[in-house]
Amino acid sequence: MSEQPGYNQFCWNELVTSDVAAAKEFYSKLHGWTYQDHDMNGMIYTMAKSGDKEICGMMPLPDQSVPPHWRSYISVENLDATILKAQNIGATIIVPAMQVGNMGRLAIVVDPTGAHIAFWQKI
Repeated sequence: MSEQPGYNQFCWNELVTSDVAAAKEFYSKLHGWTYQDHDMNGMIYTMAKSGDKEICGMMPLPDQSVPPHWRSYISVENLDATILKAQNIGATIIVPAMQVGNMGRLAIVVDPTGAHIAFWQKI
């Protein structure tokens, strides 16, 4: 997440999939992406690059009952305030605020229409 847009804008996407190797091969052939794997406490998180720019992440699907999907993140100034506000207007928290290394914090909610969205606060 090297370049951050302003607050309340989409800032990152990641592919959560049951077959990261196949996804890497597909997107490499389709878009010419290259990859760098990072060990994050026993889970491999893959950064995809277009040229020198990090453009998205890929990670293994932790729950096989959920289909592979792309997850989008919205940059927020205050994650705790955003979660509280989202909850007060009808969202359900499915991943509470959590620290992601020394990069930032994230949370995932389901909006009142059933759509999942992630929030990101850079630190």
